[in-house]
Amino acid sequence: MASDHKDSSKIFDDIKREFLHFANGYASAVKSGANAAGKQLIEALVDLDQPSNIPAGKLMAAVKTGVQHAGEQIIKSGMEYFHQTKKNNSKD
Repeated sequence: MASDHKDSSKIFDDIKREFLHFANGYASAVKSGANAAGKQLIEALVDLDQPSNIPAGKLMAAVKTGVQHAGEQIIKSGMEYFHQTKKNNSKD
């Protein structure tokens, strides 16, 4: 009975660790994507007198760039994690 509890506790600890790893990677990717979009918006603002003059196309392009950047970071993080997990499993 104690062994069952120990096994389930280990499973939940593993799930928690994996979730935290994913959440940290996701948060980092979203922040990076927002920074990329922000840089593009600032560049658009330099050429204009008022922020309300930002063309919708430039705004959408900046958002698209941010989302794309975040997606690329998530994929990169996932691939690195996959390779590290595969490497660790082959050691066992």
